[in-house]
This record gives sequence, structure tokens and C-alpha cells, in this order.
Amino acid sequence: MAEILNQNEIDALLSEIDFGEAIEEQAPEKKKRQISIYDFRHPNLISKDHLRMLQMVHERFCQLLENYLTSKLRTLVNVKLIAVDQVTYSEFSLSMSDPSCIYILRIEELQGDAIMELTLPFVFYSIDRLLGGEGRGIDVNRELTLIEQRVIGAIAAEMVREMNNAWIQVTQLNAFLSSYQSRPNFIQIAPIEEIVISVSIEVKAQQTTGFINLCFPIQIFETILPKMTAHQMIRSRKIERTDDEKSHLYKKIYSVKMPIHAELGRRSISLKEFIELEEGDVIRLNSEINGDVPIFVNGALRYKGRPGTMQNRIALEINEEIPIDTDD
Repeated sequence: MAEILNQNEIDALLSEIDFGEAIEEQAPEKKKRQISIYDFRHPNLISKDHLRMLQMVHERFCQLLENYLTSKLRTLVNVKLIAVDQVTYSEFSLSMSDPSCIYILRIEELQGDAIMELTLPFVFYSIDRLLGGEGRGIDVNRELTLIEQRVIGAIAAEMVREMNNAWIQVTQLNAFLSSYQSRPNFIQIAPIEEIVISVSIEVKAQQTTGFINLCFPIQIFETILPKMTAHQMIRSRKIERTDDEKSHLYKKIYSVKMPIHAELGRRSISLKEFIELEEGDVIRLNSEINGDVPIFVNGALRYKGRPGTMQNRIALEINEEIPIDTDD
């Protein structure tokens, strides 16, 4: 039943109509439809989850690269991931400097090619540091000489090796340097309008700031996209080291220098006897002439051997190995 208005309410309504202030009943607002714009020139061929996995992989790559460059250039180097984007190959090609230091990478596992660009400020800084300089670099953009290409090529090869180590969480890339170019116009690893994955990495060392730019064609990721999940990456961390990693680790360990010395004998004497020692006195040791002497490596007893001479030099012949005490 409709509500009946009293006289006061009727008078108030008539007064509002006289002054043109009639109340309009507001219609309920319609919910706006969520519309997302689709760019046919830049389609999103890789999901956000896969992009997040790519960011995790290259953040790991930045950590490995930071450790390597800091030790190689003998100065503190800061390496930071800037962005991982989907762009067309023409856009990436136009973003490269001309001239520049560009390497074509052959990725055996994915049967494709990729691009690694090192910007010239970082390149000339690294070359100056490797050749004993302070890392001043140069302000003029020019192509690298053959000698400079050889010097920076060693660093670029190690960068690719560290990239392979970072990607081991997903798959074994087995990437390596295929060729060198200084002009981006001479490089064509994908159709101009094809979507590629662009990775931008910033490198800071002292007063120099440079960039490492990577380009991966989208088609080479088709076989590994199903593997690029958080569960797969966590599980892959338990994978044992590859033969290349073990070989590299062994080389680092084998190059460590360890002090070694032999102890011909011992004897305890009093302070009075020590003060009264004179030239020509003989101190009898606790070792025998034909007996073995202890041989210490880095202060730890590791061998027993016999002293002698070899090619007019004092030498030691190792006769026994002392097992390591695992309880210590």
C-alpha cells in the first residue's frame, strides 16, 4: 500500500515545485565494464608469471656477474636488473648504440641466436682496468680496435658462462659467443616486427655507468615455457653441479697456493743454555739421521719424508701420507 502524505509534506512538495527544485529520483549507477586495450603491434605473448620467472633468472645472473666483475676489475662493481620487457625486434635494434660492442650468442639447447650488447662506457672502462689503468675510459664513441676486441672478448665469454649458470634453474642453455659486430644495422636474428624479450642490466663501477642489453627471440622460448614455473625453479636448485661448473671450481681450488715446510727436529733447552750458546756448539735434535721428518702443509701435519738433494737443491722425498683427523 502506498504511503499517504500528510498536509505538511504536501505543502513542502508544492513549494519545491514552485521554485523549480523538484526532486529527481536518482537511477542506480550501472557497473562499468572492465575493458582492456589490446595492442596488435605489441601483443603479450608471454604471461606475467613467465616474465616474473625471467626476472628471477636474470636477477640471479646479475648476482653472479657482480661477483665476477668485482674480482676481475679489482674494484667494487654494482650490477642491477633494470627491466625485462616484450618489444619488437626493430625497437630493440633502434635502442642499440651505433657504434657499439655487440656479440651474437649461439644457444645450442634452444637452437637459436641471441644478442648481448655491452655499451661503450662500460667496455672502455673495463679495458682500461684490465690493462692496469684507473678506469678513466674515453668520451669519444668509436669502434673497438682488434686488440681491444680480444681484451673485452675474454670478459664477454665469462659473462655468457655466468648466464648459463643462472639459467641452469630452468634449462641448460649451452650458449657461447658466435660472432662480434660493432654496427646494429648488420645484425638480423629475427623479423623486424617479431616480438623479442629485451633484458636491460645496469653496471656501475666508480664513476662509470654502463649497460648490458640482452635480446632473445620469442620463438626460442616455446619449448621451455612449460618449464618456467616457480615449482620447477625451486626443484631445480637441488640439481648437482654440471661438469663445466665442477671443472671451473677445481681450477680455482688447484690455483690456491699453500705454504709447505719440513721440520728436521726439535730439542728443548733451558734459558741458561740458550744464553751460553756460542759459535761451533752442537745441539742434538730428537730425530734420527736415517729417520723420516714431518712435513707440514699450511701448518697441518700431512706427510712424512726424508730430506736430501736434487739437482743441487735441497729436496724432500715423501714416504708416508698422514690421514686427516676429521674430528678436529
